[in-house]
Amino acid sequence: MRIVHVSEAFGGGLRSAIVNYVRASPQHRHHLVVRTRVGHETFDVPDAATTTVFDGTMVDFLRAARREVIDGAYDVVHLHSSYAGLLRAVLPAGMRIVYSPHCYAMEAGHPWYKRSAYRSVERMLAQRDQLLMAVSPREVAIGHALRFGMPSREVPNSATPLDLVEYGADRAEVPLVVMLGRIADQKDPRFFAEVADLVGPRCEFLWIGEGEQGRAHLVRAGVRVTGWVEPAEVRRFMAAADLYLHTAAWEGAPLSTLEAAEMGCPVISRAIPSMVTLGYALGGTTPVEMAVAIRRFFADPVYQGSVRQSTAAVVADYTFDLMAGRLSEAYDFALRRLGPSASAASAVRNSPGMIAG
Repeated sequence: MRIVHVSEAFGGGLRSAIVNYVRASPQHRHHLVVRTRVGHETFDVPDAATTTVFDGTMVDFLRAARREVIDGAYDVVHLHSSYAGLLRAVLPAGMRIVYSPHCYAMEAGHPWYKRSAYRSVERMLAQRDQLLMAVSPREVAIGHALRFGMPSREVPNSATPLDLVEYGADRAEVPLVVMLGRIADQKDPRFFAEVADLVGPRCEFLWIGEGEQGRAHLVRAGVRVTGWVEPAEVRRFMAAADLYLHTAAWEGAPLSTLEAAEMGCPVISRAIPSMVTLGYALGGTTPVEMAVAIRRFFADPVYQGSVRQSTAAVVADYTFDLMAGRLSEAYDFALRRLGPSASAASAVRNSPGMIAG
């Protein structure tokens, strides 16, 4: 099977997820059509896959990606994220489309009118033939609300396997609390900074990542920022940490928490809808509640044990083998039930579209 992956934001957790899909299905031929986020590289694309990289504006990327997808005559077109998902409006009928929002755009922290507009667009695009490949029960539920009976498969994320390395680290006297991700509104660095202020010097706070949206708040709160580091170095930070505090304002199913859990670092998450469905220990919805949860974690052995137990359950549930099996079944479903997917190159030239090729 020839699969093309399309992403307009190939960096961070999204890049890691796509690399995982390629690694987990070596029986298929993969081609990536991507617009990269420079400086947000995580794992390398496996040598068996091929990649076409585009620069320029979003419209230019969508136009070029549409042409590449049509000319390539792929068996399955896998669109990653809401913006790449716009291609559903302009690809010809008969193509087998798999759509992975990796967190729907209307889940983001936009004003209500923008969220309403995003929802209307997603509802319209959900009506064409496609398979929703969701990373969480929350995404499945949203997809079914957009279109009753839309074919869907939940393919949970998994931490990316790394070669075995000795990650042992000495514990500091002051507990280390970490967060991983791009410093941007989605991960809510302002929230993390406020928690750090409330907890005070009884803990050290570390942000693993880079970015500018809210960075000043982290610095003022005394949070140490590493910048972007290699995946192996991320795991070393996780191994040295006493607690992973996930403060994102919206999510699909983050890989960062899985990486922390795999390294044995207990996780407490902000109680947003997607995280509620994934089984992590929840610390509340406000910085005050999260600060209280951190203090309780380090003061109450029973509560700490329950957080560790929840984290261990996530590790047991969301394995690479599970992800690979679900992914294979999803692609097989798309091949059997969607399409037929001929090149459609001649047909599309006579078909109207929002973006001309």
